Amino acid sequence: MATTTHVRAYLAYWFQLGQPLVFERSNRHCLPIPIFDGGQYSADFETCWQQVEACGGEDCHLLGTDQSIAELLSGEWDIEPCARCTLPVPLPVRTATLPLCPCSDLPQWPNDEMPIPRAAVDSQQRLTSIRDRLYAPSAQSMHD
Repeated sequence: MATTTHVRAYLAYWFQLGQPLVFERSNRHCLPIPIFDGGQYSADFETCWQQVEACGGEDCHLLGTDQSIAELLSGEWDIEPCARCTLPVPLPVRTATLPLCPCSDLPQWPNDEMPIPRAAVDSQQRLTSIRDRLYAPSAQSMHD
């Protein structure tokens, strides 16, 4: 089941490749730039997400997909890696038919010559984790 965290990460990956969120009723597109601010989502991303919350996710979907954000959050969908490009795509929980990945609209993707989109990285947390592992008692006993 896709959680809010999964759906937000899914959008962030696709925003990095220029795939906007489409709001059907107002015929608007939302593509936040920048997507990240340090290890968090940017203010532009959060503003876009607030627009999703305002319509309950009913009115919007990622360009190139058919599932609304509300559907993704309904418990009927998982977010899993695409078999072709490894980026996250929605997969139905209980059916065998597979929807198209938004990468099918991108003729230049997958492209092994450029970095793949990523999730936000909290460098401070990552460095703290490495430091803690280095100073863990098991690391000390190996040096004795």
